[in-house]
Amino acid sequence: MKKSNERALCVPLLKKTKRIMKLTTLFSLGVACCISASTYAQGYKLSMNKQNSSIIEILKDIEKNSEFTFFFNDNRVNVNKKASINVKDATLDEALAQILKNTGYNYQIIDRQVLIKIASSSVSSMPGVQQNQKGITGIIKDVNGEPIIGANVVEKGTTNGTVTDIEGRFSLNVASDATLIISYIGYVTIEIPTGGKKNVTVTMKEDSEALDEVIVVGYGTQKKANLTGSVEAVKGQELTKRPVMSTSLALQGLASGVTVTSNSGQPGKEGEAIRIRGIGTMNNNDPLVLVDGVASSLNAVNPNDIESISILKDAASSSIYGSRASNGVILITTKRAKTNDFAINFSANVGLQTPVDLPKFLGAIDYLELYDLASANDNRNDDGTPGGVVYGADYINNYKANMATDPYRYPNTDWAKVTYKTPAVQQSYNLSMSGGTDKLKAFVSMNVQDQEGIFPDTKMDRYSLRVNTDYKFSEKFSAGIDFSGRYSNVEEPYGADFAMGEVRRTAPIYGTVNEFGQLAYAKLGTNTYATSRKEFAGYAKDRYHEGLVNFKASYKPFDFLSFDLSYAPKFNWKTTKKHQKMIDYYDADGNKVHTYPMKQTLDLIKEYTLNQDVKFLINFQKSFGMHNLTALAGFQQITNYWENEKAYREGSKFSYDQLNAFPVLNQRGEGEANEWALQSYFGRVNYDFNGKYLLEANVRYDGSSRFASGHKWGVFPSFSAGWRFSEESFMDNIDWLDNAKLRGSWGTLGNQEGLGSNYPFSMDINLNQQVVFNQLVAEGYAANDYAMRDITWETTEMADIGLDLGFFNNRLNVVFDYYIKTTRDILMSMDIPAVMGYGNQPKQNAGKVRNKGWDLNVTWNDQIGDFYYRVAASLSDVKNEVIDMKGIVKNFDNIFTNREGYPLNSLWGLQADGLFPTFADARNYGITQYGKLQGGDVKYIDQPTIDTDGDGVPDAGDGVITGDDYVVMGNTIPRYTYSLDLAMQYKGFDLGLFFQGVGKRDSYIRDDLAWAFNNAGNVQEWQKEGMWQEGMTDAAYPRMFIASANNIKPSTYWKQNGAYLRLKNIQLGYTLPQSLLGDFFIKGARFYVSCQNLLTFDHMISGYDPEQKENGARNTMPLVKTYSFGFNLNF
Repeated sequence: MKKSNERALCVPLLKKTKRIMKLTTLFSLGVACCISASTYAQGYKLSMNKQNSSIIEILKDIEKNSEFTFFFNDNRVNVNKKASINVKDATLDEALAQILKNTGYNYQIIDRQVLIKIASSSVSSMPGVQQNQKGITGIIKDVNGEPIIGANVVEKGTTNGTVTDIEGRFSLNVASDATLIISYIGYVTIEIPTGGKKNVTVTMKEDSEALDEVIVVGYGTQKKANLTGSVEAVKGQELTKRPVMSTSLALQGLASGVTVTSNSGQPGKEGEAIRIRGIGTMNNNDPLVLVDGVASSLNAVNPNDIESISILKDAASSSIYGSRASNGVILITTKRAKTNDFAINFSANVGLQTPVDLPKFLGAIDYLELYDLASANDNRNDDGTPGGVVYGADYINNYKANMATDPYRYPNTDWAKVTYKTPAVQQSYNLSMSGGTDKLKAFVSMNVQDQEGIFPDTKMDRYSLRVNTDYKFSEKFSAGIDFSGRYSNVEEPYGADFAMGEVRRTAPIYGTVNEFGQLAYAKLGTNTYATSRKEFAGYAKDRYHEGLVNFKASYKPFDFLSFDLSYAPKFNWKTTKKHQKMIDYYDADGNKVHTYPMKQTLDLIKEYTLNQDVKFLINFQKSFGMHNLTALAGFQQITNYWENEKAYREGSKFSYDQLNAFPVLNQRGEGEANEWALQSYFGRVNYDFNGKYLLEANVRYDGSSRFASGHKWGVFPSFSAGWRFSEESFMDNIDWLDNAKLRGSWGTLGNQEGLGSNYPFSMDINLNQQVVFNQLVAEGYAANDYAMRDITWETTEMADIGLDLGFFNNRLNVVFDYYIKTTRDILMSMDIPAVMGYGNQPKQNAGKVRNKGWDLNVTWNDQIGDFYYRVAASLSDVKNEVIDMKGIVKNFDNIFTNREGYPLNSLWGLQADGLFPTFADARNYGITQYGKLQGGDVKYIDQPTIDTDGDGVPDAGDGVITGDDYVVMGNTIPRYTYSLDLAMQYKGFDLGLFFQGVGKRDSYIRDDLAWAFNNAGNVQEWQKEGMWQEGMTDAAYPRMFIASANNIKPSTYWKQNGAYLRLKNIQLGYTLPQSLLGDFFIKGARFYVSCQNLLTFDHMISGYDPEQKENGARNTMPLVKTYSFGFNLNF
């Protein structure tokens, strides 16, 4: 088995080397190659005396005092092996000879780079391979076309091999039909058949599963191999593959255990929700998002600026953030400039958006006929005879005869067609520049986004700027200033959410305009042609400004000790302006018949937030032989100040949208402010022995101003351990297993986001409470809300056990985690006696919720010649249960419930037993339901509510369907979420397909989404096609009805299977070869076409998206699919 002993210092050497390879090529080809590659080495003199130290310690000392960089291209080199050196004024060759004596290792000096490798005896030709040989040469490059220095080139089945030189070239004698195995740390191993070839050019692709990869963790970094917590890393390039306007949507499906849903396709108002390992509280379940260590949001950062994202899923990785981390943590690291590497990147993307799916509505004639059928059903008498109709056959026939010739009096309007605007255009342009010297480095990025919505006059414009700078004053002191700013403008017609719902409701028998061009009146419903356009309805605009400056300084007095200080003020300004216009509606003869609203209004809202974050960190890192120790201690203080001002006026007779254009009568002005602070002390200790036995401990001590004295502070510890049993001697002969690590963790986290206010412990006085004295209304003072002083943090306890496996040179990687996550002291609103005179339900620590689940990731990377492919699959599940609510039951929004023994936000209703097949069956049913029943009505099960045998357990129904017969009928929390990522690359072509889905979830439809004629609403095709017919018990839709107290009760009849599989993204790209670009100043150019949300396979009723929420789909814009074209240019 190939060994990969931990290199306490190898990671920075390796990472630096991978960049230096590119930089050295530029400089050494132009200058260094003109002189002897060994000139510097021959002139360099070294004096050193170190006994019984690790190879890596000795090499690091040499590197620090010279221009040499040491690197390793083979995991078999154990840099922790002991060595000694005692030289004075020795050359590098003499020094290395002592260091590597009796180690079995050798070295190769390539300019100022030194490759440590297995001694030449290990790569000499084996007996019997000299016959039928040929010479083969080649060059090894990375995907950017730059040479890879020190790559292993070995003839398969032998130990005959060599390494590439500074130009990435190699030469080797091999058998005539040999296959070459080319490998390099951090890259996917390749097999190249050489039959009939004398020269090969090979492109290597970085291995996303490399154990030496550095992962960002809380307040620092760790090697992937050393992680003991559950951390999932996503590279920035994975996000930019998807041409979406929202960063959070780009993250969807890329990490197991992370669920990202969107409730709307409206630009800037997608309503995304991110959940890490389920829902742990009845309050805010959003994870903590940090951008370069500062609290922010995913959508606050341009995807093109992201270097990597780390998702901290368990307590061991998250507890360093204490009271803010109970819902998981997302760490975003933005790009920074590289030393002596100047680069310019420009990318552009233009896309067309159309709805993923829309309900299919019937035309006017079907509507009229079905309305009469529904009226006849609703008015059926007791002997089963249908009742009267509303329109009648004569009216309907006349309507049908005149629709084509007089559409103004006999409309047949497809409201979705006249309202929605497709396709809608989205555009995104990004320009970045980076470069620097050993002293100063800067990265600058600018992004412009413009997105139209498929609903008229909805749009979003966003502009962002990022500047990351680093300055090195000396070897010990460095500093930097990062700035990021963004401006966004989100617009929509006034009352857009209502208008979106009315598109689904308004009947086709109403028109958009009359023959005079005046807006037509929809007596039952809304003319959405008018209300969807700001020309008629007015507008609502949200303008958002954000500015963040992050001042950083670092002092490193010793190699093993550093101090870091940062101060990050973040400013947010948001202005909202809403101008509601009066709309006049007319009949077919041009008479004004209705005006709504009755007066113009103007709302202005201004919000200002200042968040200040101060951090001080002390980092310690030291190796003692095979013992490696790192430690972190820190202090952080966050303060937040928020204020807003509101102004309102009404009744202007003019069209101006300024306050002074409105009369002062009935004007209103409001304002408020609040602030809070969080102070924290935290620390972490990591220990590993020889890269095999790993230990980590974290603790954070948080104090919040939002709790009363005696309850402000909380302690949040965690412990984790790992065992890399692949490094044990008993695993040496297992060649197919390269990495195996067992890890476990336990810890606690906190949450204060359910408080509802910043001062829940304070009994505030209302200064303008209206009271009555002597029959006169006067303003007085009163305490309106009751305060609870003994409330404290919600606490989440999590245990996790994980297994990491790497097979076949780490081409196959498997990561599995099982966890139990329990949240206690959940803040709940509790009832208090009304006689106390308070109007609130104060928060108390009362609830307990448990999540049990598992995550599985399987990845295969391989490259065969010029063909590279990658398959990454993830599957996760979480089972949620409310353990304790102190006996309280919370039913809400008519169909949801929170109660002990069931998942949060469970569906709540009656259990349906099909439909009554006939009128007689309905009237003879022995159980009383709602109203007078008839054939085609929903039949319900009478649940056991009576205890007939005295054992305390209900065993019989009471013969009446009431609220007591409601049961938990479904779980809205997704189960078995999965994704499949397929990536292929051949020469300049690349193809990617990304699938994402949910294996099990219960959804629900109601109101206008489910019931024809609801509030005089429209009728959908599925309702007519699936409508009950005499004798049927399992029809997709009941009898046609206008009003039915029975059929609209929450029940399993309207429950939907919300499982789905979606082709989330497919992209085909082509990278122009460097030979075609020639000496032109463009280093690289890639063009691509892409489609987002192309295909969906689900069980939902036609026109409804399984991703949208049950209680929000009606009044939101449909999700969209996007067809786009883009390019990326590197200079």
